Parts: sequence; C-alpha cells; structure tokens
Amino acid sequence: MLKMPNLRASLLATVLAIPLAGIAALGPARQAVAQAQSGGWHKETADRVKAAQEAGNKGNFSEAIRVLKEAKVKGPLPLSPQEEQAINEYLIYAASSAKDYKLVLQTIDERLATGRVTGADLVRKLRLKARTLYSTGDYRGAVPAYNKLIETQGSATADDLIQLGNAQLALRDYRAAIPTLEKAVVAAQKAGVPAATVGKLLEGLNSSYHETKNEAKRVETLHRLMAVSPKASVFKQLANVYEVESKKDPVVMVNIYRLGSSRGLLSADHYAKYAEVALDLASPGEAVAMLEKGMTGGAIKKDDRNNRLLADAKSQVVRLKGGLAQLERETMATKNGESEAKLAIAYFTLKNYAKAVEAGKRGIDEGKLRRADDLNMLLGIALMEGKKPAEARNAFKAAAAANEMISGVAALWGSIGI
Repeated sequence: MLKMPNLRASLLATVLAIPLAGIAALGPARQAVAQAQSGGWHKETADRVKAAQEAGNKGNFSEAIRVLKEAKVKGPLPLSPQEEQAINEYLIYAASSAKDYKLVLQTIDERLATGRVTGADLVRKLRLKARTLYSTGDYRGAVPAYNKLIETQGSATADDLIQLGNAQLALRDYRAAIPTLEKAVVAAQKAGVPAATVGKLLEGLNSSYHETKNEAKRVETLHRLMAVSPKASVFKQLANVYEVESKKDPVVMVNIYRLGSSRGLLSADHYAKYAEVALDLASPGEAVAMLEKGMTGGAIKKDDRNNRLLADAKSQVVRLKGGLAQLERETMATKNGESEAKLAIAYFTLKNYAKAVEAGKRGIDEGKLRRADDLNMLLGIALMEGKKPAEARNAFKAAAAANEMISGVAALWGSIGI
C-alpha cells in the first residue's frame, strides 16, 4: 500500500479567512438597539446599554461587556424581548471585538434559545456560531453547527462546505468528509475559488478515499488533482499507481514520465527510471536529457555505472544522427507502419517534432503497428510541442482506444498537456 502524505494540516491551513462577529455583528447590534429604544425601555437598562455603546465606540470592549452583563442581571427584570435582543446583539459584537469567543457562543445560544430568532437573522446566527466554533478549533462542535446551518437555509455556500469538510477531516471522519468535499469542489469551482484551494479540497478527498480503501475513486481524484493543481507529490503518487497497475509497461511509464518532465514534476527517483525506459524504447535523446539533468540536480549519482550509461546514450544519439537519412530512405521505400513508428521515435528523440509528426501520421495511416497506442501517444506529444492541441487530443483519444491500459495517461495528456 502506498504511503500517503499527511494532508490534514496543509488542508486546514488553506481555509479562507473567516470573519467572526466583529463588524459583521455591529449592524444587527445597532439596529436592535435602535428598535428597542424606539419601543420604550426600563430607564436603568437603557442607561447601561448607552454606557456600553459609548465604551465600545472608544474601543473599551471589556468595559462594554461588563456593563452589558450587569444589565442582564441587575435593574428591572425580567428584560423585555426588545431589551434582551438589543443587549445580546451588542454583547455578541463586543465579545467578538474582545476576542472572547466563548462569550460569543454563549450569547448566540442564549439568543437562539428565546425562539425569537427567525428568517435571515436565524441563518446569520447559525453561520456565526458554526464559523466561531470552526475558527477556534472546536471541530466536534462545528460539524453539527454547520449541518444545522445547511438544514435551516436549505443550501450551502462554498465556504460552508469547505469548512464543514475540513472539520470532518480534522476529526478523521473520512466517510462523512467524502460527500461534503465532493460538493465543496463543485461549489468552489462555481464560486471562482482559487485553484490552489480547490486543489487542497481534492487532496482531502484523495486522503479520504485512501483511508476508506476506495482505490478507484482515489486514482480518479489524483487525475482531477493533476488537472487542477499539479504538484510533484501528486504526480509521484500517480506514477506509483501506474507502475503497479501496468506492471511497469514501458509505453505507459515513458509517457507518464514525459508528462511529469514537461510540467517539472519529476521526483528524484524518476530521472533514472525515465532514462532506462527511454533507452528500452530506442529514445537515447530523452535518456541523455534525463541522465544529465539528474546528475546536475543530484538525483543520479555520478558514479562509473551512470557515467558509462550516459556515454552509451550519447553514442547512440551520434549513431542515430549519422544514420537518420538512410533510415528515412529505407522507411519511405517499405511503406510499413512499424518502420514509420521507428522513424517517428528517431525524430522525436532528436526533438525534431515536425518530422516526428509527419512520420507518425504516415505510420498510423499505413497500420500494422505492434503498439498503436505507443505511436499515437508519441504523435500527440509531438503535436503538443508543435502547438496543435486539438490534433494532439485526437491522437491521445486514439491511443486510449487502442489500449485501455494507457487510457488514463492519455486522458492526463489530453487535459493538461504541456
């Protein structure tokens, strides 16, 4: 089983900034106070609320909180509904401004318990409660709070789903996180959330599918990740999957490594593997490039074995260049698809992509290919290099049709290309 990276911490770190009560609560607080004052108050209560407002206006929220708490337990009691609403609304604002989130939650619950919070205000209170619990790290409390919010409003915003999914991940409730994160990805993309955040959601899904042993969905998610937010850690997992599933089929592996190289996603162990499979497929130019890059970056040791391997690959390139004209004449004379495939790889490894396209197209037209998927993949990549993405995608589709084993790699090339 592949070792999965710890995604929980990195995912939680990408959460969008969540405003707590603060300014968001100031509007309802002032509105509640104005409505209550217009309806008539007990004088002592009105004086205390006025004093709390004055303290809050000066930024002295601890004093505002003290006076408001006093208003709730001293003076004429019981408070009228209007007085309770005004005091608690302003207390939510003051407590949030003082970063006393325990008091924020306590006061929200007190307001909700009255049964007088309805409509849009009820949704605001439930969202404030859920976000406060989430932001303070109380994920066990945040999950039911978000569920209540979503049930009450009958829908969920992208932020609601992102934070609920993250809370479920933090609690390691992977089965619950999966449907939430799937919805969050769709909602986030519709809302225009940055690709990096969508990528983190997909990483959470990848981890959740791994933990619930749903390998098919995990591989599907890795493909989605590559399309949205490609990175080396994701590519490494995907390359490992294909290495196992294809039993190291050289055509599958060379094309996954080609993709990783084109996007700068190869890990240290990939350079030598890429070079070896390229040599197996008669592409010494690619082998030279990977060996030199690996040695320069320290991924491949500059020992006798690797130095000999590099020298041999370079000599193959020299021989190929010297015999290229003869190879082309012989290929054109035979009118054979397999011969054209060999010519196409010769041009490809020498980075003459225009000539590789010509030979590749002829080879496909002539047929009788040992690996039609191999030539179609090569043709597609050469077309990508030639800035012809539409034609390239058709070649990738043909490769997938020729061999189901390479369909995933072909789809990746078709979706992200170069």
